[in-house]
Formats: sequence, structure tokens, C-alpha cells
Amino acid sequence: MFFKKIEKMYRDQIYTRSDDNGCVFYFSSDDFEGLNKIPYPFKSSKGHKLQGYFYYYDGYDTDRIVMFEHGMGSGHRGYMTEIELLARHGYLVFSYDHTGCMESEGETTGGFVHSLIDLNDAINTLRADDRYSDKRISIVGHSWGAYSTLNISNFQSGIEHLVALSGPISLMALLKQSFRGILAPIGRKLYKKELAGNPKYVPSDAITALSETGAKVLIIHSDDDGIVRCDQHFDVMQKSLSERGNVRFVKVHGKAHNPNYTPDSVRYKDEFFATYQKALKENALDSDEKKQSFKARFDWKRMTAQDDEIWNLIFEHLDS
Repeated sequence: MFFKKIEKMYRDQIYTRSDDNGCVFYFSSDDFEGLNKIPYPFKSSKGHKLQGYFYYYDGYDTDRIVMFEHGMGSGHRGYMTEIELLARHGYLVFSYDHTGCMESEGETTGGFVHSLIDLNDAINTLRADDRYSDKRISIVGHSWGAYSTLNISNFQSGIEHLVALSGPISLMALLKQSFRGILAPIGRKLYKKELAGNPKYVPSDAITALSETGAKVLIIHSDDDGIVRCDQHFDVMQKSLSERGNVRFVKVHGKAHNPNYTPDSVRYKDEFFATYQKALKENALDSDEKKQSFKARFDWKRMTAQDDEIWNLIFEHLDS
């Protein structure tokens, strides 16, 4: 009975849709003068239509594509500030909503490993399209999207660059982080259930992938990340891959789960979510009017402000 309760909590958190509930502001291409957007939907191997877009400014590099992999709990528009920065640097950026997220089909996300399945499908689609088959591919991902970024080399070759922000090693490593001590058997049972559903992808781990890839890899993590713990993911990868000359590790301080944000934007985002959770408990967001008023209270540019120093490292890496 206890396991069933934990399993339900786990599935309620992971196996759900991520849609716009009206309480968070999402930037669009219209918020950035001159930023072009071209829709590019594609079918996943599971049969869902996934909605993607190419973003670019005039004069972009026509020889390559930089893919951006979004995190759990939103769609790609939750990362428009990052996508716009990449486009402004001169890249053709491709990003899409994962299964069960925002504009894409799917009753749920399909589980944690589904970001990896979707990324594999997206690359296969691009490589089968004559318009993009000859493009060099680089990938940048955050959190859930960094998991897929770190693991994609187990399924794809020829990726040029990988940039992972706050990425976990594997599903197993995340379950071990969440279910420790007397709860460890629950983590193992959940893993077996996940394995039965996606036996091709669930065993994938980043250390194996990065041990064999020829891609240039940049892994960035904050020492105080409470969602993907630095000591159980970043530190383990750094120790295991220390002799790999193509893998670079950068650890930052005090950025929690967003190492590419400014210290102020990290604090401001935390303040927003604390206020948001309080409003939900008080049923203060039970109408569209209240949601719009709540959303208008916050400075969304400040909340998504990016750390120039980190992005200079990312651009230096992608340009190498």
C-alpha cells in the first residue's frame, strides 16, 4: 500500500501534461524585434505530433543547427530568453515542445526518459529532411533537456557540440537521489516499472554516452542545486570522465538549478515561486482575471536575466 501511494505521487509528478495555466508569462518571438520564427511540426516515433520552430535573425549561419532542449514543467517558450541569445549570436535555433508539453500532443509526458526519445526522433527527422540533412548539429539543454543532451550520444553519432545545464546522469541516478536509505527499494521498483515501459532508453546513462562520443561537451552545474544534486551527478561525471579531453566541467556557486541565470534572477525567480505557491494554497488564482493580475506583478525580463560570463563560455564552446 505504501509503495502504491509513492508510485502514484511519482506518476502524478512525472506522468502529466505541462500546459500554460495562465499564471506564468512566456515570451514569444514577437517580443524580440527582428527574430524570425518558422513552424516545424514533426511526428514522434510514438505517433504524437510534436510542435517545433526554427528561430533566427537575418544573416544566420546556414551551415549548422543549434537545438535547444527545454526542461520539465514547461515547453520551449519557457526558454525564449536563452533561445533568443543563441539566435542573436548567429545560429539557426531549433526548439520544440516535448511530448505532453504545451503545443505538442500526448496525454502525458510519457515519463522522464521521454525527453531522450523525443530528441532522438527530432534528430532523425532533421537528418531525413533534405533541407537540413547536411547541417552540423549542436545541442544545448537544461535539466530534463540536459538529461537528453547528455545521453543522446548513446543513440546518435556525429553531434558536434553538447552543452548541458544542470543535467542528471540517468533516471537511475535521479531515483537513487530521491529514494535513499529505507526508501531505496521503492526507487528500484519504480526503475523496474520504467524499464518495462521503455527498455531501450531507461538504461541509458551519460557516463557511457560521453565516454564514447567525439562531440565537444560542456557541462555546467551549480554547487547548491537541490533538484539535480551536484555531488550525485556533476561530481560523479567529472570524476568518471576526467581523462576525456573533449569534456569540460564548469561548477558555479549559488545559482541553484539555473547556472546560466544572474544571481539576482535566481533569487527573484525563487521569490516568485514562493509567492505563487502561497497564492495557490489560498485559492487566490481561481479566475483568469486574478491570474492576469498576478502575472502582471512581476518583472519577467528580470526573472529570466542571463549571466553574460556563462554565456560567453557557451558561445566560445559552440564556436570552437
